[in-house]
Amino acid sequence: MRRRIMLLLALGLSFPALAEHPLSGKLWRLSEQRFVSEAELFAQLPTDGWLLLGEQHDNPHHHQLQRRWIASLADRGQLGAVALEMATTVQQPLLDQALMRGSTTTPDSLNWNAGWSWALYADVVRLSLDRAPAVIGTDLTREQQRSVYREGAPSDDMGELHANYMRRLLFESHCGQLPKDSLEGMRQVQLARDQQMAERLDQAQLKALSGVMLTGTIHARNDLGIPLWLEKPAVTVLLTSVQEGRQEPYDYLPESYPGAPVAADYLLFTDAIAERDYCAELQSSHRKTESSGS
Repeated sequence: MRRRIMLLLALGLSFPALAEHPLSGKLWRLSEQRFVSEAELFAQLPTDGWLLLGEQHDNPHHHQLQRRWIASLADRGQLGAVALEMATTVQQPLLDQALMRGSTTTPDSLNWNAGWSWALYADVVRLSLDRAPAVIGTDLTREQQRSVYREGAPSDDMGELHANYMRRLLFESHCGQLPKDSLEGMRQVQLARDQQMAERLDQAQLKALSGVMLTGTIHARNDLGIPLWLEKPAVTVLLTSVQEGRQEPYDYLPESYPGAPVAADYLLFTDAIAERDYCAELQSSHRKTESSGS
């Protein structure tokens, strides 16, 4: 729950569904500041690298789009491995066993983490297992994350501006409810997860094909996440929920720290979902945890 709330709130990506928003369904290339077609993007994907799709985890429109893009790349003979933030490296043998058997795959057969709603992810995971040459688990296990929290990430050389921004982002995206002395440990976990996922992508890339990574927005960002550690070329697309009163692509450019790389290569605008009070949910989760521990 905490991880999901953090990634959702960091860019403010949960808003009421809007009918016929002028941006919905459009793809914006930041470098040229113009709209492009999906076919144009696909034609320019690195054939020895990755397409990173930064999602809002609980937005079904994002999962529908992921399925459509994965199917389109497969139809073009372009699809490489599909990598998942939602699966850890220890699940890899189970993912390998399920390859080409997606239609009969169950969450139990993958030892799927219940924290990632199978109802939301089942279709895209099953499609990937049936159409991709490999499906890759990329994340650290909970035990590994706890170890990193205590001992630190393998590398921490992004500079103080990046570090300060990440601490502030973690604090604000958890609704100001985190003890400030926990922020550095959480930042180290975020760094280690990004490094682990980047390493897995570098290892899993298939020659002459374009891999697809499904991950949260922050992990996908060029200025904050996986691309900072990735050796293979990558294109980042942030799936961005439209908001009432924000009619132009420029209204959605993510803020960052001074001197940071541009956060994404593309913004793909999608319908929003019904508004939820994530801060209230987080506070309720804290109360339940405290109550169960008393």
